[in-house]
Amino acid sequence: MSSLKKTYQSLYKNRLFKNFVSLFSLQGVNLALPFLTLPYLGRVLGAEKYGVVLMVYAVMQYLFVLCDYGFNLSATKDISIYRDEKQKINEIFSNIYYIKLVLVLLALGVLVLCVFAIEELQNHKTAYFLGFGIVIGQVLNPIWLFQGMENMKYMTRVNVIAKGLFTALIFILIKTENDYFKVPLLYSIGFIVGGVFSLYFAFTHFNVKWTRPNTQEIKRLINNSMQYFLSRSAAAMYTSSNTFIAGLALGNYFAGIFGAAEKLFMAMTVVYAPLGDALYPYMAKNKNLKLFKKILISVTLVNTLVVLFVYFFSDSIVLLVFGLDFTESAELLRMFCFLALIFVPTVMIGYPFLGALGKEKYANYSVVCASVLHVVLLAVLFNYLTVYRIIYLLLFTQAIVFVIRLIGANQLRIKLRSDEKI
Repeated sequence: MSSLKKTYQSLYKNRLFKNFVSLFSLQGVNLALPFLTLPYLGRVLGAEKYGVVLMVYAVMQYLFVLCDYGFNLSATKDISIYRDEKQKINEIFSNIYYIKLVLVLLALGVLVLCVFAIEELQNHKTAYFLGFGIVIGQVLNPIWLFQGMENMKYMTRVNVIAKGLFTALIFILIKTENDYFKVPLLYSIGFIVGGVFSLYFAFTHFNVKWTRPNTQEIKRLINNSMQYFLSRSAAAMYTSSNTFIAGLALGNYFAGIFGAAEKLFMAMTVVYAPLGDALYPYMAKNKNLKLFKKILISVTLVNTLVVLFVYFFSDSIVLLVFGLDFTESAELLRMFCFLALIFVPTVMIGYPFLGALGKEKYANYSVVCASVLHVVLLAVLFNYLTVYRIIYLLLFTQAIVFVIRLIGANQLRIKLRSDEKI
């Protein structure tokens, strides 16, 4: 019996590893294929027009957070718990899409109001409206279903096709800086193609079926996801907002300079989000603390080595990827290196640990508190902002998230020790 149990655990860990590989491949494709276009876009569009593209993408990420409503976390947990109950899966799947349909219409209304109310957005309204397909494509994609089922291989295939199409079209259609408005359109095409194929695999591989709207289930899903929505929307305020604020306060050129450094920061930390996403349903079901501790230590060491490399070679990296027009981004990238040292352990302590083991409030409200402070400080300092001060604020608010989550982790450790003694 003991041998059988060990065999099962080994197989399950292997399943976890496969899920991580698929998620990492998915995240890698999401970043790597568009990343291939950065040297080309940086040189063809220049810092100013590239800044417009980044501002469009930042606005779409805001709107996606609204449309997702935290379901990428709450629904992943629900699916992982009810994965063997087919009717319940169908109810969760269908009612989430009914909710998202309403949220997409609301997001479109918000976009229209913002574009015609904010002069900087109105000047490039074509790019913003063409970029709304990014939101539609992300809403169509039931990544939470695949994560909850711990089967991400189909998502990886879909993203290779969709992002490969986007990458090819960039090189074919973007020829001068005046083509900048086409970039959000091509992003939209990639996301929508990916979303449609993901839905196809959801219906064919997992055999999900539509059910009628269920008022009680809709209320449960909304209430269950509220704290995740607050956390994700708060996180968007102090992450995606910075490029957008840089553009409003300082102009599109500085949005491009800041956004370029931020893209490289994202490349440094790309591996940790899929690792956390893979661990989240596994830890929620198995609560394997020894495995988590080993992964956390390994991740911290690897991240430190990556940070040191990027810090000392930042000038060469920026020049290679973006070109001479982005020289100022190198100093910003060095500052982002300090952020990466805090960011990675903060992410790992969050949902894979606190969220999966019943301390969601520390994972969620740490971000809410920090983001409110971040936005308030951005508003107070708006007329005095520089791209460097924005990163100082990011370091400050990320440190707050880290400290709150450490407090939560310590509370959880005390609780687990107490439970062992009982």
